[in-house]
Amino acid sequence: MTSDHFAAAELARLCAAKGVRHAVISPGSRSAPLVIALHRHPDITCLRVVDERSAAFFALGMAQQLHAPVALICTSGSAVLNYGPAIAEAFYQRVPLLVITADRPEEWVDQGEGQAIRQQGVLALHMKRSVQLPRLTSDDLSRWHCGRLINEAIDATLLPVPGPVHVNVPFAEPLYGQVEESAHRASTLIAPVMTEPFILPDHARWLIGQVSACRKVMVLAGQGRWSDGLKAQLKRLAALPQVTVHTEATSNLDDPAFITCIDRAIEGVNDANENDLKPDLLITFGGAVVSKRIKTLLRKWRPLQHWNVDAGQRHYDTYQSLTHDIAVSPEIFFAQIMNGAQATESIYGEAWRMVDERTRGLHHRLVSEAPFCDLTVFNTLNDRIPGDSDVHVANSTPARYVQLFDRVRGLRWYSNRGTSGIDGCTSTAVGAAFATRRTTTLITGDIAFCYDSNAFWNAHLSPLLKVIVVDNGGGNIFRYIDGPDKDAELLPWFEAPHTRSIAQLVKSFDLPYFHANDQASLEAGLDALYAQHDRPAVLHITTDALTSPKVLRDYFKNLRDAGSSPA
Repeated sequence: MTSDHFAAAELARLCAAKGVRHAVISPGSRSAPLVIALHRHPDITCLRVVDERSAAFFALGMAQQLHAPVALICTSGSAVLNYGPAIAEAFYQRVPLLVITADRPEEWVDQGEGQAIRQQGVLALHMKRSVQLPRLTSDDLSRWHCGRLINEAIDATLLPVPGPVHVNVPFAEPLYGQVEESAHRASTLIAPVMTEPFILPDHARWLIGQVSACRKVMVLAGQGRWSDGLKAQLKRLAALPQVTVHTEATSNLDDPAFITCIDRAIEGVNDANENDLKPDLLITFGGAVVSKRIKTLLRKWRPLQHWNVDAGQRHYDTYQSLTHDIAVSPEIFFAQIMNGAQATESIYGEAWRMVDERTRGLHHRLVSEAPFCDLTVFNTLNDRIPGDSDVHVANSTPARYVQLFDRVRGLRWYSNRGTSGIDGCTSTAVGAAFATRRTTTLITGDIAFCYDSNAFWNAHLSPLLKVIVVDNGGGNIFRYIDGPDKDAELLPWFEAPHTRSIAQLVKSFDLPYFHANDQASLEAGLDALYAQHDRPAVLHITTDALTSPKVLRDYFKNLRDAGSSPA
């Protein structure tokens, strides 16, 4: 059996045929035909999440891990608008979401009918594609049109690059009717044929010649999960004396051959060595870069050439120096480049390695001498989170702290850096943990945790999810940023001191709760957190609101001062 609404039945059938295996549904009435059709389909698992904003981030976390589109379904009206934050994140992070929204008949818009808003294209600014299915499908032409639009929409979630797609479906009452599947004449399944572009030989030879001749080449990797083949090509490239490769935690490209703690290493740049460290050729790929320091420095340096490698050809000119937009996958680009790139006489790679080694040694001393604070907490977490597991870091303080530590235990790092918002960080981790069935750690701040607490209003919580809340008094990053920290009267409008009891909040969801406020209790709390539980467990770490920003300021000042001193 399926819905007697043709559009709903075809959505379910074509989703299943094209490999969509999960649908995250928030309850409602107008979406009844969609619920009936997808719930009845044997190849689709339907998951109920009540809060639409949390549901959207939950689906995002699933799709991020499955590398496949996840359907997201809600009723009409303001419910649709709650998808906005997660849709924007999926758009910029390139996560495939198939957003299917039920709608009232268009004739009722602006006519005082309940839950009838201007819904068609309402999310289009952050969608790869938005389609409106026909309400009436009583003839062969309209059914062909409906099926073609559904085919196009599902394929667009993955090709040519992943991202969210919106399908708006108006339904007239009655809504709950069911028929045998054979009652609908199925539309044609249009199968995409996968292709992979490459650099034309003449252009590849020119690019190889530039890399081989240039004496200062910097490769900067943004957010992503990359193949072992790409990592191997980058290691070969980093072995050339004229090349340095810089990565972050969320680049998931950790190797001794690379500079993996950019913010830490940059503090070793000074007037004496700046010219040796400034690149002539910058090659970038991947998603967002967390480090504000590297963005500021590269905008100041303005490399003579900047190549951005992106199959979606986004023309990202983050560093205001873009000269070449290379529309192939990074895997194809670096494989072609390394087919012929040659070493040239240069000290560029060695110069960056010397700076990195010097700041690394000082980093270890500064952390060992620091009192209990955010910096020492993140140092301990970096050492104690189980190896070969997934780590999600919330915005904004956690995403920055994790960049300061060497990562050597095979952890996989994720963060909502598409828009860098705090909304939905927990829900994303909940969805990811459900999809992977792997140990998944969320490191979050107290404000982000409270903001997205509805993530736990969810029947699909994995017991392998471990949540670490670093509570530094509410938006503590603003005590570190120059400006907000200098006006005590205005500071509460930037940071967000709260009076909520995180312990009570956690217990209201019946989750195991542990607390730490010094190094000894932190060690014990981590042992308890990673013990076996039948629900997600939460470790609440409280640090002093004044100590943590002071230690971080002193940390960077000491790195900077050491970098300015003669070697």
